[in-house]
Amino acid sequence: MINLSWSIGLTLVIAIGLMFLDVHLAIAIPLGLLVGLVAFVLLGRKVQEQLEGIMAVVQKDIQAQKFDRAIDTLKDGLRFKNRHLFVASQLNSQIGMLYYVKKDHDSALPYLKKGFLKHYIGTCMMACVYYKRKEYDKMKQTMDDAVKANRKESIVYSLYAYLLNQIKDRESAIKILQKGLKKVPNDDKMNANLILLQNQKKMKMKAYGDIWLQFMLERPPRIMQGPPQHVRYSKKAMFR
Repeated sequence: MINLSWSIGLTLVIAIGLMFLDVHLAIAIPLGLLVGLVAFVLLGRKVQEQLEGIMAVVQKDIQAQKFDRAIDTLKDGLRFKNRHLFVASQLNSQIGMLYYVKKDHDSALPYLKKGFLKHYIGTCMMACVYYKRKEYDKMKQTMDDAVKANRKESIVYSLYAYLLNQIKDRESAIKILQKGLKKVPNDDKMNANLILLQNQKKMKMKAYGDIWLQFMLERPPRIMQGPPQHVRYSKKAMFR
């Protein structure tokens, strides 16, 4: 990453320069690290501002249902992929999500594979693609990865359980929900679905609202009026 390289280089220059000036090593190194860290944060903020400008355009296109133009704008944003940590993976996740919403799974999958694992909606969409293709081993591995990276997200456990139940593995689905309730205690949605599965009944996922509808695994009760809520740029992810 360019910003990381610049920051490390600046850290070394400051530290070595101070040592040449006979500054004690215990002072030179911490000062160099501090300058490098500040530079990394400032450079990251600059990239963040540029990406926010791109995402503002993308959101307008999505709201106008102009998904192709939004995808093109996101792809243009990939010119920043080498500038800062997680930029490429974040943008790849969002491009893949838009292709998924368009039901273009062949185009979605390569981007979702390169996406940000903690972008759980994109990761879950990748698992849904494998499910629809009946590639169940890949589906399970992808959902296992999603669970590990997003231990506090109720929808991840519930979606995993739903997919397992759909392929007639009710026992594993129950275990996943039990695992989820250990990480997210007293979650009403997971608890309700666990009871349904234990009583040999169908899971009810509509409680998750639009987050559930965007996976397009069931016919929605109404026409979706807008784009996926999670097609957006995450500021926090840049600095994880």
